[in-house]
Amino acid sequence: MKFSVGKLKMGSVTLAKCTGITVRYDGGPVDLYAGGFQDPLDIQLGNRAITVSVEYAEWSGDFKPDDVLTNDFVDVELLASDADASRGLSGLTLHQCKAATWEVATTQDGFATYRMEFRKAYSAS
Repeated sequence: MKFSVGKLKMGSVTLAKCTGITVRYDGGPVDLYAGGFQDPLDIQLGNRAITVSVEYAEWSGDFKPDDVLTNDFVDVELLASDADASRGLSGLTLHQCKAATWEVATTQDGFATYRMEFRKAYSAS
């Protein structure tokens, strides 16, 4: 699922404004067998995770991205733009996301932004 814009937040504080966001849900199937049955009795999802990729993040204020991304969980708020709404997507917030990778990316005018990937463990509760 792709979103046009979003924000990284800690509580109510906006850390960064983001564009080019992709959300991927991963889960591997687990077959459950019993007592000599040839076919599985049940198939469930095993390890599940949500991966959020951010193409560009512009950090605000005095936040140091390397400190925040290394030490803290953040909320990723996905905002629906007009283009997203026409595809049937509305806003979504993923809480307690942890940065897996990040790198500095620069724009043509020399402005530094960040390219990041977050992981959120799936919880059924």
